[in-house]
Amino acid sequence: RGKKSGRGAGERRIAYDAEDMEKFEREDRERELTRQKEKQAEVEADRSEAVQEAKDMGPIKEFEEEEEEEEEDTEKVEEYRKKITALYKRFNPSKVGDVEGLMLKYKGKEDKLCAAIENKYLGQVREKIESIYQKHNPAKLNDVDRLLHKFKGKEVQLLEAIEKRYAKMAISEKKEEPEKKKKKTEKESEFEYIKPLLIKRMKPHVLKDALKDRGLSTQGTKKDLMDRLIAWQEENC
Repeated sequence: RGKKSGRGAGERRIAYDAEDMEKFEREDRERELTRQKEKQAEVEADRSEAVQEAKDMGPIKEFEEEEEEEEEDTEKVEEYRKKITALYKRFNPSKVGDVEGLMLKYKGKEDKLCAAIENKYLGQVREKIESIYQKHNPAKLNDVDRLLHKFKGKEVQLLEAIEKRYAKMAISEKKEEPEKKKKKTEKESEFEYIKPLLIKRMKPHVLKDALKDRGLSTQGTKKDLMDRLIAWQEENC
């Protein structure tokens, strides 16, 4: 009887343990389910908040975009004003005072106004650039189209840069001219004029010495030497 009583108590403990285990597992599942529901609720809340924020930001975004467009338009208008002013300053200074009035008159059509004024005066820019190159550097005439394309919208600044460059070159050349003339005069004074008849009577070695003194070639026949010396005298004496 004692053994049976002990075995019955053990079986009851096992039953209690199994029941506790089931209860623990059930509670654990309920807690996990609760956590999932809370997490899902947080996700839904975040989504709702994001949707609401997007709705709230809609008018603000539109306002900011409008502001950006207005800033771009303002920059373009200012660029047109500068171009028109530069063209008038260069080619028609009396019209500079009319720029603001024109900008108001053609408000919203500044691009067309600027294009019309450019078409009127850019031909003169080309003519002036070609004139400068024709006088100082003819080899650059073939580059005019390329330069005007490269500096489109800045043609007046291009012309001013070219004028400035070649004006400096002209000043430098003028400074060098007196020095060149002085050197030429000094060189000429080193040699006395020899009559052509006397040159023809010179012996070949004397002719060569005279040519050598003057920095000329001593190659050729006697006639070549005589002609060379006579030609040099015609130019320098």
